Amino acid sequence: MKVKASIIAMGLAALASTAAFADNSSVGEKAFVTQIGAGNTATVTQTASSNDTVNVLQSANNAQATVTSSNGSNNDTDIKQLSGAANSKLGATVTQDGAHSETTRISQNGTNSTANVTQTNASQDKDTVNQYGANSKSTISQTGGGSNTVTINQGSTQYGKIDGGEATVTQSATIGNTVKISQDRDHGKAVVQTTGGGYNDTTVTQTGGVTDTSVQQNNEYADTVKITQNGAEIANVSSTNGGNNHTTIDQSGANLPNLASVHQINAQNETTNIVQSGAAFNTAYVDQLYASNDHATVVQTGSNNTASVAQRFGGGNTASSLQLGSSNKADLTQDSAGESNIVSSQIGDLNTAKASQSGSYEDLLLTQAGFGNVATSSQTGANNVGVITQIGLGNNASVTQAGYGNTAVVTQTGTGNKATIAQK
Repeated sequence: MKVKASIIAMGLAALASTAAFADNSSVGEKAFVTQIGAGNTATVTQTASSNDTVNVLQSANNAQATVTSSNGSNNDTDIKQLSGAANSKLGATVTQDGAHSETTRISQNGTNSTANVTQTNASQDKDTVNQYGANSKSTISQTGGGSNTVTINQGSTQYGKIDGGEATVTQSATIGNTVKISQDRDHGKAVVQTTGGGYNDTTVTQTGGVTDTSVQQNNEYADTVKITQNGAEIANVSSTNGGNNHTTIDQSGANLPNLASVHQINAQNETTNIVQSGAAFNTAYVDQLYASNDHATVVQTGSNNTASVAQRFGGGNTASSLQLGSSNKADLTQDSAGESNIVSSQIGDLNTAKASQSGSYEDLLLTQAGFGNVATSSQTGANNVGVITQIGLGNNASVTQAGYGNTAVVTQTGTGNKATIAQK
């Protein structure tokens, strides 16, 4: 067995560095780098290698590790960096070009650390970044290739929760990649950007307060995005010129407000589901423009929540909302969207539902159970159907229709209710 490099450097001085280089077309070689002391640097370069093993262990602050692999396959890279300093500043950089079935693990236990992974035309690579220090950052960039898996963990039960973790993933022209981001505790931030690919899967899990997730898709097809947040959270998802993408946002928090926002432009056959189960003051926005056959669903529990869904200049869309609690508001709009449907249900007191449609062959259904609820619907066009059902006391229902061939139905059960129908 040919040994590529086996280096043990114990530098108690301010700076020490080591480097290991692989021969061309190397197979089954191994490189070991161990450094103890502040400010050490380790560099490993692999060219046209396969089944190689690289292990880097650095213990002290300001340690830097760099691994570069080109046109290789089945190589295994493991980087461990440890520091107990108040400002550790650990750094790890991995670059893979034309790599196949590579496995990379980066573990950093120290504050203000950074991990960077860049992949170009790589396939079936598996990269894992574990960071256990406050204000740590991970950046993953993937261009071309596909079927790669990236896992970023910031904070854990074993090593402790961390504040201020930041994870950024950028994908361009990738197919079938999987991204998993987990952030534990407060002030976490996750950003995922995908362009010109498809069948990518993104999962973000954030536990703590005041965390932020942003997912941006451009010219993507059949992507899946799932965001799970617990605390005072913000989630933003935008999709442009795509199709058949699926977005799920699940937010929960005991007494903290959450915000979920989804914007889709010229995106067809999109499915969006938002669930907010905080106590109060949650807000969900869904805006779909020039879209057809899109489906948007908002479910909220608690009080003083707001659900807003707007679908404009498309057809065959469905907007649904379910609110369980009191003093909630639902505002659903479909503009120039033929053969579309609106369904809104509110169970509780003092809720308000407002729905409007412009187009033809559209259906609108508003249901409220409780007292003091208000339901208002407006339809413009032909052959539309508007239905309002209210169960309880002191409710108010209003249906306005302009056009021809329209149908309005109001059903109220209880006392002190009021119904108004206007057809023009």
